[in-house]
Amino acid sequence: MSILIDILEDFLGDPRKHNEGKSQIGFDCPMCSAEKGIDNDGKGNLEVNYEKGVYKCWACWDRNNMHGGLSWLIKKYGSKQNYKDYLLVAPKYIRKDKDIEEIPKVLEFPEGFKKFSKSTPKDTKYAEAYSYVKKRGLTDDILDKYDIGFTADGDFANRIIIPSYNTLGELNYFIARAFEWSKLKYRNPDAKKEITIFNEKLINWDSTIYLVEGAFDHIVTPNSIPLLGKFISDTLFYELQIRAKSVVIVLDGGEEEREDARLLYKRLNSMKLYNKVKVVFIEDGLDLSLIYQKSGKRGILKWLRSAFQFKESRL
Repeated sequence: MSILIDILEDFLGDPRKHNEGKSQIGFDCPMCSAEKGIDNDGKGNLEVNYEKGVYKCWACWDRNNMHGGLSWLIKKYGSKQNYKDYLLVAPKYIRKDKDIEEIPKVLEFPEGFKKFSKSTPKDTKYAEAYSYVKKRGLTDDILDKYDIGFTADGDFANRIIIPSYNTLGELNYFIARAFEWSKLKYRNPDAKKEITIFNEKLINWDSTIYLVEGAFDHIVTPNSIPLLGKFISDTLFYELQIRAKSVVIVLDGGEEEREDARLLYKRLNSMKLYNKVKVVFIEDGLDLSLIYQKSGKRGILKWLRSAFQFKESRL
C-alpha cells in the first residue's frame, strides 16, 4: 500500500502516526485546520485505514461529517490526479466506480491468421510476408518466440500480426502492420490498449525493464514493454511502480522524442522507482527496430549500455 500512502501524503502532508500492522495512518484534519485558519493544526486527528478504505476525524467527525469512504476524502481534498491514481491502486473491494473494473479483453486472432512457424511457402501471401520480416532483420527464432504471423484475407488482410498475451497466455491485443501498400500502415484490434500491458506473460519483473515505443522495437529488445506510442498509460505506470525493480526508457531518436523521454523519466522517477530510472538517447533517425536490422543484437546492446540518469537540474 506504499503507493496509496504516497497519494495521501501528496494532499494531506506528512503523517503524524502510522501503525502498519493495523493499516492505520494519521494526518492533520484539513477540516479542523481550516476552522482554525491554518494549513496544519498538528493534532493528527484524521485517521485513515487504507486496507478498509475508510477515514474518520476523531475531533470533528460528527459536526463536520468527516468520516466515511476514502474515495470521498480524496475526491474532496485531493487533486483530480490523486483521485485517478487512487482508483488504479485501491483494493478492488473498496472501489466504487464501475468503470475501473475493466480488464483487458480476451481476443481472437484476425481472420486468416497463420503463424510463420506453422505455415509453408505454399500458403497464400507467405512469400510476401516472409520477405517483409526478413528485410526487417527478424530471425525465425524471433518469429517463433513471439508467435508472429500474417494474414492474407479478411478485415486485416495482408498484415504482419504481432500478438500480445496476458499472464494466463490469453490473447489480449495484437499489432497489425501492412506488408503491402495500404492507406493504413497499422490497424488496431477491438481492444483497449490503455489497459493492456503488451506481452505481460513474458516480463521478468525482477530484471531491468526497457520501455520502448513500438511492437517491432519490443521483439528485438530484451525484457521490454512497448508503449505503443510515446506516452505511458496509467495502468502500465502503476504496474511498474508496484512491481518493477528498475526501468530504462528507450524512445526513437530525435529532439521531440528526447523531450518525450525526459517527461516520461520525470514522471516515472518517483515513489517506489525514485532513483531507479534511466534513459537512452539514440541517434536521430534511428529506432531500435532499425538498429537491430542494421547491427543485430550487438547494436541493440551497445545502445542499451549507454543508459544514464538525468541530473535533477535538467528536469
